[in-house]
Amino acid sequence: MARVSDFMAEMKLELVRLRKLIFTNWLSSFGFFTVLVFSAVAIAYWVTGGLIAPYSASAINLSTPNLPPGLAHLFGTDFEGRDIFSRVLAALPVDLFIPILIVLFSALIGIALGTVAGYKGGIAEEIIMRLSDMFLAFPSLIMALAIAATLGPSLLNAMLALTFTWWPPYVRLVRGGVLAVKSEDYIATSKALDSSFFYILRRGIFPNILPSILVYATLDIGTALLSLSSLGFLGIGIPAGTPELGEMVSSISTNFFTFPWESLLPSIVVLIIVAGFSLCGDGIRESGDVKVRPHMILKDRFVGLPAKHTEEKRLES
Repeated sequence: MARVSDFMAEMKLELVRLRKLIFTNWLSSFGFFTVLVFSAVAIAYWVTGGLIAPYSASAINLSTPNLPPGLAHLFGTDFEGRDIFSRVLAALPVDLFIPILIVLFSALIGIALGTVAGYKGGIAEEIIMRLSDMFLAFPSLIMALAIAATLGPSLLNAMLALTFTWWPPYVRLVRGGVLAVKSEDYIATSKALDSSFFYILRRGIFPNILPSILVYATLDIGTALLSLSSLGFLGIGIPAGTPELGEMVSSISTNFFTFPWESLLPSIVVLIIVAGFSLCGDGIRESGDVKVRPHMILKDRFVGLPAKHTEEKRLES
């Protein structure tokens, strides 16, 4: 029972810290709620099979093409009479969850390779870092375009193409963090006590490098979303007719001046989602460093500390 109560107390403290990290300012709060709302809508659309949409995302109605936004069609219709708002809702599961999977798999690859390179060193480090340098020498989007075009139009192929080019920055980030942590005295003490490699990773290294990985990954989701939308915009990797925000924006080249809502409104949705992830990640990053954001100390309270402890700190100063 004592262990359970200690675990619950620790979880409660972590939740309090997370709440303070997110709500340090209105920008990070806006980013968090933006991501939360769009994620909830995407999950609801996927779970209900599209029932929350007013129309079918693929229903063609040639009698109502290019209608402007109105009560019947909030975002208007495209050249085939399809409801743009319904297509945006259908695109959210694709444009939210695929970038998250891309970042997740890339981070896992980066953690594995970066840990080996930073902790073991030697020939393994040279091979891994030269391999990552080779990938970084090419623009990731151009390489992804080539891979997606080779594999063929498929959401899975588009995700694989981007994941294949997305992991090198995580390798460098993890390697740098491991190099900084493994020189600490407690790591040397663990080695002297003949602790296992995995024990040192689990208890000494990962807890210190995971926060920076989390912040970078949160910021990187928006970039991955833009890259996926770029594939859809160029008509590569995304199957024709699949509701995808980049594919909807591609009509900007032909219909922007005649029917601007067909490409402008999906573009705004992409902008809001990317801004949400960026602000959320940036807020978490800055809220963890008081030197970066001194106004984290609000109303005589230090972030993550109870009021009593804060008062003692204030009196000492």
